Amino acid sequence: MKMKERILWFTLVFFLFTFIVFSPTEKAKAISAEGEAYLQVLHEVVAYIENDFVEPAEDKKVYIGAIQGALQSLGDPHTRFLDKDEYQELQNETKGTFGGIGVEVSFQEGAFVIIAPLEGTPAWKAGLLPQDRITEIDGKVVKNVSLSDSINMMRGEVGSSISLKIERKGIKDPFSVNLIRELIKIQYIRSAYLPESNTGYIKLAQFMGRESTGKEFANQLQKLVDAGAKHIVVDLRMNPGGLVDLAVELADLFLPSNMEILSVRGRGGVLVKTFRSDKSGPKFIDIPVAILVNGGSASASEILAGALQDNGRAKVVGTQSFGKGSVQSIFPLSHKTGVAITIQKYFTPSGKSIHGKGITPDAVVQAINATDDERYAFDKLQKKTKLRSFFTEHSEYNETAVKDFQELLNQEKLSVSEPVIRLYLFNELRSTNVASKPNVDLDLQLKEAISLLTKKK
Repeated sequence: MKMKERILWFTLVFFLFTFIVFSPTEKAKAISAEGEAYLQVLHEVVAYIENDFVEPAEDKKVYIGAIQGALQSLGDPHTRFLDKDEYQELQNETKGTFGGIGVEVSFQEGAFVIIAPLEGTPAWKAGLLPQDRITEIDGKVVKNVSLSDSINMMRGEVGSSISLKIERKGIKDPFSVNLIRELIKIQYIRSAYLPESNTGYIKLAQFMGRESTGKEFANQLQKLVDAGAKHIVVDLRMNPGGLVDLAVELADLFLPSNMEILSVRGRGGVLVKTFRSDKSGPKFIDIPVAILVNGGSASASEILAGALQDNGRAKVVGTQSFGKGSVQSIFPLSHKTGVAITIQKYFTPSGKSIHGKGITPDAVVQAINATDDERYAFDKLQKKTKLRSFFTEHSEYNETAVKDFQELLNQEKLSVSEPVIRLYLFNELRSTNVASKPNVDLDLQLKEAISLLTKKK
């Protein structure tokens, strides 16, 4: 593949990983006669600003504002200008261990929109959700600061605090969330054999680790089959995506050879490339599969789910996925700046575009969710020293922990339903033991997936 044909498949990542391919420097391409005319108008406007505006204006700020306005007029949140710091940030490879709060976001309409919180991280524990909008960081309005400044504001020393203002659909007023930064360690794959239903469960946190993750995923699948698994559930919930090549590789595990996995189309719907399964490597083409998705499943997650769903190899269970199905290329500009431009979109085997739509599950199942009042109760309780004492005394999820936690809530005169209490405790105590098995009774989506797989035909 020629350098100028290389493309970037990416969701804008601030705290996880950023893998990008940069297009080479090119001479400015010719523009239309109409474009030339309006470019002249722009120069005239800038001249009036420089000479007649009541306050002195910084040229750099004026021109960057014009560039940003041009890109924003396209209505695509992933097409954006990258100033010197931002462009450098995208060129820096991040690591698998880092300090932060554990969210992946995209920038849309003057706010950071959460794609997914990473399981076990401060953001996840605080109950941040996909589609939550971060409008302020430590009191500073996000739309008034650069991307690189925002990244630096979100990062910080492990143990330091950060305050976010959140807007959430269905809630009238924004609310603040105070978090403590932690050292984030990513475990990409977690699996468990569920003997009660002869089901193998495999959780993929993110499509990262090009060489190791695919092999490890296949190894874990084989171990589950060897343990007696007759069905497989692949959990892609809160998986914000990553490497498209890895999504294709994992889809290939479950598909016979020469099945379409993904197609890429450019301007005017012109077909650019089709990815198909091949014959090499291990295959799991006969074992029934279900895939779990939710609003935090994006990009590569949607590719895998869509490929197996459209080819009849898997039932998809959960809620509508995020809807990130476009391809960006990073073009370097003068003065060490750059621009990210959406150049292509990808489609599932049946020809459906995921972008802005997402994957629709075969079985729509809502998870157990706390109400706003219950979230407020947990937030209030977290400010009490009694909560720290509780988790010091209780290290395992059991009926005693549930009973004692209910008593703690009663003492504080806080009301939370029993299913939410159980889910909260299970998640909190599991965060310190990532090897623990999922709780099928509390996980309604997993429970439905197993039901579909074990249902007699």
